[in-house]
Amino acid sequence: MPSKPFLRQVLPLAPLALILALLMPHPAHAIAYWGTYGATMWNTPSQFFTTQDWELFEAALTKTLDTAPDGQAVPWQNAASKASGEFTVLKSVKRGDQDCRQVKITSSAGGQRRVTGIAFCREDDGTWKAIPGKNRK
Repeated sequence: MPSKPFLRQVLPLAPLALILALLMPHPAHAIAYWGTYGATMWNTPSQFFTTQDWELFEAALTKTLDTAPDGQAVPWQNAASKASGEFTVLKSVKRGDQDCRQVKITSSAGGQRRVTGIAFCREDDGTWKAIPGKNRK
């Protein structure tokens, strides 16, 4: 069993790892998987997401990364499941030749709400990749 300090470091990133892992099985996805963290989630809204919720989540995230100006929220909502969320670009920067964006992610489902953040940089092939060490809760 992993030590408690290890779990304290990894568990806050688990929802993000699952989100990114679930986006990857289809080649059309623009978000590149990052990390080696486990995808187990406890007590997070995304554990209640339906397939349709994930599709809406992905579409809003892609729109945010591709076109949203800094500070503009891009919401998503599934009336059937009552899940919802929004993405907001906090800051856009250049990292070498790459365009990078720090994104605040808000998700609600199953009576839970979570706000987290992650930085993404655009790869040469146009995909967005989450950047380790640039994530904020």
